[in-house]
Amino acid sequence: MAWAFRRRIKVIPGVTINLSKSGISTSVGVRGASLTFKSDGVYRNLGLPGTGIYSREKVGAYGRQGAGKATAAPTLEPAQASPDYSFRSADPVQVTSESLLGLQRAVIDARKQRQELVKDAASIQQSLASLNWVALLCKICLIYFLVALIRKRFQSGIKARGEALQEVEQAIENSSVSLAIAMDDDCRAAFRAVQSTFDRLSNCQFIWDLTSASNVDQVRSRSATSISFDRSLTKCQRKALSGITSPELPLVFLNRNGADIYIYPGFFVMDDSLARLGILDMKELEVDYTPNRFIEKEAIPQDSKRVGQVWEKSNKDGSRDRRYSENRQWLVMEYGEVTFRSGSGIHEKYLFSDAEAAESFVDLLVKFKNLI
Repeated sequence: MAWAFRRRIKVIPGVTINLSKSGISTSVGVRGASLTFKSDGVYRNLGLPGTGIYSREKVGAYGRQGAGKATAAPTLEPAQASPDYSFRSADPVQVTSESLLGLQRAVIDARKQRQELVKDAASIQQSLASLNWVALLCKICLIYFLVALIRKRFQSGIKARGEALQEVEQAIENSSVSLAIAMDDDCRAAFRAVQSTFDRLSNCQFIWDLTSASNVDQVRSRSATSISFDRSLTKCQRKALSGITSPELPLVFLNRNGADIYIYPGFFVMDDSLARLGILDMKELEVDYTPNRFIEKEAIPQDSKRVGQVWEKSNKDGSRDRRYSENRQWLVMEYGEVTFRSGSGIHEKYLFSDAEAAESFVDLLVKFKNLI
């Protein structure tokens, strides 16, 4: 009946993101003993709070082997015929900025610990349930009441498991990086504006993830469009990122063909799985808006502008090809296309039914980016 639970629980350090015109830096640790990750290397900070005694020393540079920045995003290669253009990012692990390596490591450590502790909690709950069941049977048979030693062992076993479960549940709650973001008033106001327009963006009637595109042979197909997009419905929302506790809920773009995108003040997260997490300095990210005149063959969004119509089968001048008796007309809608791109391999495209909301979001995000 003897039972004990022991696991060494790692204390997850707090992380402070510092945004300034000189760039973004990450400080990991506690006051008086921390590491600062900057673009030019890692610095150790030591001091005695309240005494004025403080020292800072550079303890390492990056120079990660095999971590050279890619000049272009890799293309997706499906088993069937490949599209002419693929909008898919590199492995998230490869896109992390050097100044944010400390945050990346802390988040991955927190996630791994949380996963292990969740398994521990399930095991303890199962053990506790089994013990309670056996105790119930013993009560029915009256052995529980007649033999004091058995009763005492059941009570101590149930108590030990209950205490262990509380300890593990508390550790699960603490297994995350407590993130603080230091911004000046101008940056904070600019990001508030980004959040506001993102909320409008997330309320678009239709949001699509553009996964690939192919050139169209207009002569052979008699089509009015020169390029065809593959798109999947998706969502934008605000939700917490596993492994990070922050007063700022990130702006999330769900990705149908890769890692989900989380936008925090100053940095951009690509989250694919437990340990496949990339964090990019927003200064290294390109964000572009393009109006997209889309031939809509499906449901017509009510928040989009109709900018024309085309024939399903058309001549070079756009007129109806009268050789096709069942030739239909399609509406041309103006959508907003948002592209995220980086030299390290990020390449994602989204399409929004409300083009004005998409354009406003990109404009405000670029303004915020230019402040840091």
